[in-house]
Amino acid sequence: MYFLAFCFALALFVWAAIALAYGSVFLSAALFIVASCCFPAEFASIDVGGLTLTLDRLWFVVLMLQAATAWYRRDLKIRELEYPDVAIGLFTIWLIVRTVTQPLGAELPEQPSTLMHLVNGYLIPISMYAVLRMARLDVRQLTPMLLVVAILGIYLSVTAFLEIAKLWNLVVPSYIADPTLGIHFGRARGPMLQSVRLGLCLILCWTALVIYTVWLKPDCRFRWAIFLAGSLALGGAIFFTYTRSVWLGFAYGIGLLVWMAMRGTPRRVAIAAMLLAGMLVGMAKGPELIAFKREFSAAETKESTFMRAAFAYVSLEMFKDRPIAGYGFNQFQVYNRKYLSDRSTDIRLDSIRGYVHHNGFLSLLVDLGVIGFALYLFVMLTTVFHSLSLWNARGAPRWARGLGMLSLVYLGAHAIQMTFHELSFSSIENGLLFSSLGLMVAAHQQYLQRPLSGRTARRFENSPDSGLDRRQPHPSL
Repeated sequence: MYFLAFCFALALFVWAAIALAYGSVFLSAALFIVASCCFPAEFASIDVGGLTLTLDRLWFVVLMLQAATAWYRRDLKIRELEYPDVAIGLFTIWLIVRTVTQPLGAELPEQPSTLMHLVNGYLIPISMYAVLRMARLDVRQLTPMLLVVAILGIYLSVTAFLEIAKLWNLVVPSYIADPTLGIHFGRARGPMLQSVRLGLCLILCWTALVIYTVWLKPDCRFRWAIFLAGSLALGGAIFFTYTRSVWLGFAYGIGLLVWMAMRGTPRRVAIAAMLLAGMLVGMAKGPELIAFKREFSAAETKESTFMRAAFAYVSLEMFKDRPIAGYGFNQFQVYNRKYLSDRSTDIRLDSIRGYVHHNGFLSLLVDLGVIGFALYLFVMLTTVFHSLSLWNARGAPRWARGLGMLSLVYLGAHAIQMTFHELSFSSIENGLLFSSLGLMVAAHQQYLQRPLSGRTARRFENSPDSGLDRRQPHPSL
């Protein structure tokens, strides 16, 4: 084991040196996401002075050093602050304030560490936003990043099918086959050992697949072949997560892409078909969607649905007592115990004892109060408006406009998951979110805040990857 760790450390050192000297922050960010998803502590870790070092954390250090080097070279710089920058900055400040003003040791035995929750769930993802947001976009540098995302999607899809088929000898890494690690064993959960995280990664990969194949080049048969094969693989893997919120997020992504990328009769027909299919599934399988067998029995699945009411009731009661500033970040489990003894309602409140929060919005409301909740909504609203503005910018290259579409799809899918889950216990979910937002804001400022120079505009228009086709302003899928 020590020899294997040494080999990984040596390889990491070599690649780190190459990244610092010649690498792209876009590729490094994509590799960090891969490391977070595929090489967690269950794969390899080293304890140094009470701190657990994993490959993703080591690569994050490389990414930050690379960003510092690029800043020194003026490859990264802040041109002008935009509304998403202000919103994310204010939210981050309030988040840190509500963390350090509460005792960091106020934790229960099974509760995640408050400091690590802050670092993994928010500070690392927001740092990735800052790096990508300050970078100057270039289609040649984004191409390797998209390639890495595509490879990640293929790997996760194959792994999901192997899990469902129980071909454990073929599943890599082998720890995925251990039912004692992680949660959701019995569903497709991937190397992150959690079906929601797997589902969000797959939705992001599928959205990028759509945008940068058939949407960018609708007349290319080869890209259509890639799109169809990739959609079958990714869509099947998303289904095998057996997670209703992931299915909803995927359906939302399909609907939004159809609405944004298609026009006229094809869009109306596609939307009508989707609505009809949704109605038929609801009528035929409605009760089974509430209670169906996955890793537990159907009764336990139904019970998990009704537990949402308990989380909502307790959260609102706690909010009434501390509405302005909340109880402090990561403090839901510490202060909710007295509310679980409330007998004025028929809801089984005690069923959530010992559980972390399962609603991201209510968690923010309880921990950060109405101030933190409003700031988070400010983040979401500003990024939605910027994404729409970028998408409607006909003067920007189509690959850049696609970043606006990508951020809208993932932001909505992420918000749907937050309604049913707390997504800040790892750097994966928010890392994907803030990375997509960082790319979108960078593209928005680069192509909307100041006009392109004549030479740059001509270079992008003449580029085969720019996708600019003034004869077809409204491409269809």
